[in-house]
Amino acid sequence: MNATSVPKVSFTVNVCNSDAPYLEQTLRHMLRQLNFPFFERIATYDPGRQVGKYAERIQGSQSEVERILQTLLAEGVIDRVDVIPWTEEEQNRILLKYFGDGSIGLKDFSGAPIYQYLYAMDACSGDYLFHVDSDMLFYRQGERSWLFDGLELLQRESRVIVATPQGGPPQARNWLERLTGFSFEPKPTTDWHHASFTSTRYFLMDAARFRACLPLQQAKPGEPLENSLSHTFTRKGYQRWSMNGYTHWAIHPWRHDENYVRYLDDLIWAVENGIYPFRRTGFKWDMRTEGEHINEWLAVLRKHGRTLD
Repeated sequence: MNATSVPKVSFTVNVCNSDAPYLEQTLRHMLRQLNFPFFERIATYDPGRQVGKYAERIQGSQSEVERILQTLLAEGVIDRVDVIPWTEEEQNRILLKYFGDGSIGLKDFSGAPIYQYLYAMDACSGDYLFHVDSDMLFYRQGERSWLFDGLELLQRESRVIVATPQGGPPQARNWLERLTGFSFEPKPTTDWHHASFTSTRYFLMDAARFRACLPLQQAKPGEPLENSLSHTFTRKGYQRWSMNGYTHWAIHPWRHDENYVRYLDDLIWAVENGIYPFRRTGFKWDMRTEGEHINEWLAVLRKHGRTLD
């Protein structure tokens, strides 16, 4: 696949007021790291106050988020900002189109978005769409974007609907690896593997195959959208495949706490340079910065010459 044959891929990210403390640095980072000629780059903004577990996050202001988005627009980092409409007519249109049922909750049991995600995806006009949460961080080895590999996979494998990079950098998996600081993980023999669950954190999706899956089906009322996507894809015979190896990986901040915001520029630098604590807390794909866990990241930053305040 070369530059002249790249299909139309939409970039879509959902934004809310609680994203303000990290939004600008993170969007600049992810578009730089993805290094891909997107057909369109859309930020879909919900100015309403967060509810449920999301209400506990550090809250930014609407004026602050609007200023950030306007700056990114003016500099050409993104192409468009859509504001979520909260009219009953638009809510019904989206829920009927994607679930065939206007009574589906606009948010899941925890306050996570359903309608907002679907509205953002519905506004994309590309043949493929790359959806990402506004807090994701990406590592890329070399200049080639993993999205080229993802597109080649989707074009080659007719039952794959979603492709994703590796979730997180290497991590000590047992006492021996923690003791030696060395990974004994065998080198993968294939480039991709089948993953049973489709997270809404980030994915490259074939838009036509997604439309063929509609209407989406909920396994349980009030469940997160990612559960409905995973359930529906499985029932329709589609799969998500994830990359093997660590030439590309994505990592997600487990908390948007004061430590994360304070050291954000340093943490982004670490990810972009493939620097991480091999011995670290939590899942491989989560960046833990709350409390004493930030010290795992600060130690490797100092080891690589970063001066921290």
